[in-house]
Amino acid sequence: MNKNAKNNNYRQNTQKLFFTGSLISGVMLGLNAPGFGTHWLGLISLFPLIFTLEKLHAEDALSFRKRALLFFGICWLAGGIAASIGGYWITNSTHVFGHLPWPAALMITAVGYGLEVGFQLFVYFAIPLLLIPKLNNWDLPLRLAFVLALDPWYPRLIHWNYGALTFSEFPWIEQLADIIGSSGLLLYSAGFAFLLSGWLRWKSGKLSHKNILQASFLYLLLWIIGLSYGAWRTQNLETKFTEPNSKSSKLTVLVIQPNFSLQDLASNPQLAHSKRQQNLESLLTDSRKALAELPQNTSTEKLLVWPESVFPDAYFKSKNSRLKVSAFAEEHQTNILFTTVDWERTQTGHKFYGVSVLVGKKGEVLGRYNKIFLIPFGEMIPFSDWFPGIAAWLRKNIANMSEFDRGTEYTVFPLAEDIQLSAPICFDIFNPKVMRGMVLNGSNLVLNLSNLAWFGRTTASDNMVATLRWRAIENRVPVVFASNNGESLFIAANGKNMSQQLGLFEEGTLTSTVQLQHQFSFYREYAEWVWAGFIFLFLLLMIPALRGRKIF
Repeated sequence: MNKNAKNNNYRQNTQKLFFTGSLISGVMLGLNAPGFGTHWLGLISLFPLIFTLEKLHAEDALSFRKRALLFFGICWLAGGIAASIGGYWITNSTHVFGHLPWPAALMITAVGYGLEVGFQLFVYFAIPLLLIPKLNNWDLPLRLAFVLALDPWYPRLIHWNYGALTFSEFPWIEQLADIIGSSGLLLYSAGFAFLLSGWLRWKSGKLSHKNILQASFLYLLLWIIGLSYGAWRTQNLETKFTEPNSKSSKLTVLVIQPNFSLQDLASNPQLAHSKRQQNLESLLTDSRKALAELPQNTSTEKLLVWPESVFPDAYFKSKNSRLKVSAFAEEHQTNILFTTVDWERTQTGHKFYGVSVLVGKKGEVLGRYNKIFLIPFGEMIPFSDWFPGIAAWLRKNIANMSEFDRGTEYTVFPLAEDIQLSAPICFDIFNPKVMRGMVLNGSNLVLNLSNLAWFGRTTASDNMVATLRWRAIENRVPVVFASNNGESLFIAANGKNMSQQLGLFEEGTLTSTVQLQHQFSFYREYAEWVWAGFIFLFLLLMIPALRGRKIF
């Protein structure tokens, strides 16, 4: 074979690896997202990507620069494919309410959001390979430890991880999140991908039979420990939920899912999937019906919950609406929780906030919370101070884009002596710090007020519910998901359903008496120690790697 033929063969093999590895991992990572019922693919979704990167790492003909560019291209392509599949709800929203053509909306998701996903893959799985000159098996546990140590600190627009995505509603193993967090479940998902790499090395004679059996036994042992803990914790919590407890408090919660429409904002009103106009009188009528269905002997404290964006006015700026809400609360002796918008004048202009408000049964305001985590390109433009030109173009070309200011406090509403509420708004729950901060401040019930009508008939609600399950388990606190358009739900502190789940774009009401009692969570109390433990593990594995020159 002459030199040109060798070069052509090498180029073809490289291209084949590039596209095959990206495509397979990208598709499986996309299907790993909630809503498809294929989240178990997360166990093997990272393996094709890791395999491809390792094969190209072995190519001596590649310079460091070419290898880095190839690695980044592979990760970006995989991330773009994954974002297009798992985040198609973003594409739908950009198309319907951003008024952009479908191809342009898809391009924004694939290229823009795909770049974030791809860069994360590059940092997690490619950079360690670029820094390790030789792979002699010690690299496998070291690279896994690197991912575990980095993940809790890694910045991202929407905080998610491959561990939680994979093990959402996985029997028992998900309960480990109250010790190592949903992020720590990467130990199992990414761990399996690296174990498969080890088996391939054993098959090719690069890893001894003894070492691969030891690694497999250790991985199996981790599963046994995780499943055993999960089985015990599940039984322990269910017993506490069913047994009478003098230290627990009860609260009757009524969630109104009005299914108000956004058709006036849509490029095609038919894609808004609802025709019910937002109206305070309709909201009060729904609430009267729900309260009328309560048993006459209901003696517990009552909380009426209105989801995000269903209250039609700026509460603190509209006296007439404030008086109506106060009168309704007093008449029915019920507390009311809802969201609104508010603003204040500053020397540099107005500051706008998304706000959740708790009105007491005497009609008084018991507290307000300013939303902390703002939706990228919906409520804020990322890096707008760095790239003002791009931000100006986005404001001009994408409709229905708001720009709010962030809140700063993990607010808790004291409803009664033993009832402390917090009300994060919509995407707040994608930032683990928000809900954890609220529970650490004393909240024993979290109510997430959302409006996902922006995303149409997609898996957006599935993503919200999955994330709320992780937050419930991590913090061991019951969670109420109250959504304008669906799929509202009560979630127990063990991540299980406490109620039926209302359908997507369904008008309805959920009512339940929630038992509130303190549940211990190691992760909630000591998350920083868990993160430090993963860093320590990584540094511990680095010592023999440096001393014995095993990989450097």
